[in-house]
Amino acid sequence: MFVLSRKEMYALDKYTIEKIGIPGKELMENAGKGCAEFIRNELLTYPEEMDKTLKGLSGKNPKKETFSMSNVTVFCGSGNNGGDGFVIARYLKKWGYKTKIFLLGTPDKMSPETLENYQSCCDLKIDIIQINNAEIELSDFDLIVDAIFGVGLKGIVKGWRAELIQVINESKIPVVSIDIASGVDADTGQAEVAVNANHTLTMAAYKYGHFLERGRAKSGKVKVIDIGIPDELYEKFPPKAKLITNENVKYPKRSPLSHKGDYGRVGIIAGSPGFSGAAIMASRAALRSGAGLITLFHPEGMEQIFETQLLEVMTQAIPKLPFIRGEDSNELESEGFNKFFKKLSTMDVLLIGPGIGTSTETVKLVKTILQQWDKPLVLDADALNILSENEDILKLVSGKPVILTPHIGEFARLAKKEIFKILADPIQELNNFIKKYKCNILLKSATTVYADGEKFVFDISGNDGLATGGSGDVLAGIIVSFLGQKLPLEDAVISASYLMGKTAERLAKVRKPASIIPSDIIENIFKY
Repeated sequence: MFVLSRKEMYALDKYTIEKIGIPGKELMENAGKGCAEFIRNELLTYPEEMDKTLKGLSGKNPKKETFSMSNVTVFCGSGNNGGDGFVIARYLKKWGYKTKIFLLGTPDKMSPETLENYQSCCDLKIDIIQINNAEIELSDFDLIVDAIFGVGLKGIVKGWRAELIQVINESKIPVVSIDIASGVDADTGQAEVAVNANHTLTMAAYKYGHFLERGRAKSGKVKVIDIGIPDELYEKFPPKAKLITNENVKYPKRSPLSHKGDYGRVGIIAGSPGFSGAAIMASRAALRSGAGLITLFHPEGMEQIFETQLLEVMTQAIPKLPFIRGEDSNELESEGFNKFFKKLSTMDVLLIGPGIGTSTETVKLVKTILQQWDKPLVLDADALNILSENEDILKLVSGKPVILTPHIGEFARLAKKEIFKILADPIQELNNFIKKYKCNILLKSATTVYADGEKFVFDISGNDGLATGGSGDVLAGIIVSFLGQKLPLEDAVISASYLMGKTAERLAKVRKPASIIPSDIIENIFKY
């Protein structure tokens, strides 16, 4: 399922009109009609005057999500988003619904397609009220259709239009937004002043702003409306982003004829006094998600904790530090470290970070491994903190099969930016960082984003049950497990995130999300 930027949506529209030869008027008609059909079939009860034959064409009445309503107002701007709104109003009027339009703007600023549909509404004698202030009465309406601003809006809505949006939100009347909730930036999800939509009906494909930052909450349930853009255009001009779903998620393949070696030798460097839980959760998550052989490398002195807690995981102590000859040398001096690195070299994949701390010795260990390691590697938690404080080590990830898994705060530290600047345009900030350090990132948030410099994958699975310390350790364990089972880096990372989110969603059916803990996630991975 594709996710488009503003620029990509404009390019598809333009190519469809100018090269394919589908008129803009037809695209607008398809958009408005598709939205009107969804509104009629899913949200409205049938008006009393509707012909019985028409009732029969639409199935049962009322629909599951019906709000028991039939009196609709459509807010239209003078742009093409408003044009879609005029088409919607026209169809609803023809189907017998009480329909009224509030017009923000004037006909002289409309495109030819929008103006034609405005005039059609006039011909149908739909009540059109041109407004230039927020002093309107909405209590008589059952549903509001928001077609004020489309994906072209940039910046913050101000003045009486901002006041109007507040009036709409305070009315508590259900709202359907067209393409994107008015006030939401289609590229960044920024929404200082925006409509609170129950549903968003978006044209052709999802937009970044439906899933990023406040735009996700403002959009409500998002449905894509087919407007007639040919499918082959998505192959000719592949969008940079997609949404991970049940239809495109890729989990490791299993075979009844396989053995443990087929599912990866997974190494995990984790844990320190006071933070043994992070290592335990990462190891158990890797085990539950299918890893074949797991070795936990941990500081000396913690053997008893891990050997009693991790019955199915091998453990090996990392020799006590310091272990480097000289401040700038990476030559190891002890027999213990020769044994450690010999064992480490047998691993197919490696996770470094959960609970390891950021001591000087640990920094040297991480640097030494990064200098020598060229297999798939997951860097999480304290490993990210080490990278953020040591740019010389961060540069070592360049061009390697390494995935960094920061949350927003960790990414802000890595990028040396304030959090609010990251949130203002997370996609652009990811692009900038990846271009500089040539790495792969899974940016964890309510909407998680995988980025590698060429493409993005959005993951909107999960719930607030994951907003608990230890969730990141579990995710890191699943990722390294999937890498060990030979999934490509992108698939391993985003599929692990999706699996964790869907597991939390299933758990929410039997317990409140607030009571979900990381151990619950581990015990319910792949549980049917």
